[in-house]
Amino acid sequence: MTNTELQNNIDTIIETCVDGMKGYRHAADSAENPEFKTIFNRLAQQRKGFVEDIKTECRTLGMDYNEEGTIKGYFHRNWLSTKAFFASSTDESVIESAVKGEEEAIEHYEKSINPSTPKVLKDKLDSQLHMIKGTINQLQGLKHEVVS
Repeated sequence: MTNTELQNNIDTIIETCVDGMKGYRHAADSAENPEFKTIFNRLAQQRKGFVEDIKTECRTLGMDYNEEGTIKGYFHRNWLSTKAFFASSTDESVIESAVKGEEEAIEHYEKSINPSTPKVLKDKLDSQLHMIKGTINQLQGLKHEVVS
């Protein structure tokens, strides 16, 4: 992998984490259940921590990074805002949107992590990916609570 490819992969993951952080903040604002608000705020903080961890590893490796968030994520968040304006958001719909965002994050991580990623960075990204997969299980449990 070239340095440019590695840089693009890292930028994609950082953008994904920034999108997740912003998305979870929006989810916390949209959720009706106070417990869900707390969970979404915690997940927003987790994603912020992911970005900080990646930035630290990048600095160690002498790499730059981008942390603006993606255009796709921007439109997804704005679609949620518009959808909430025209139809009342339910906790179930907020959770469904969060699951979709996590599934997209998993795709970005899996496409970006490869054997030539520097080991210390790869280990950090693998750990974050594992936590994201765990979050999907947690969100599905929340959805089950809402539906029941």
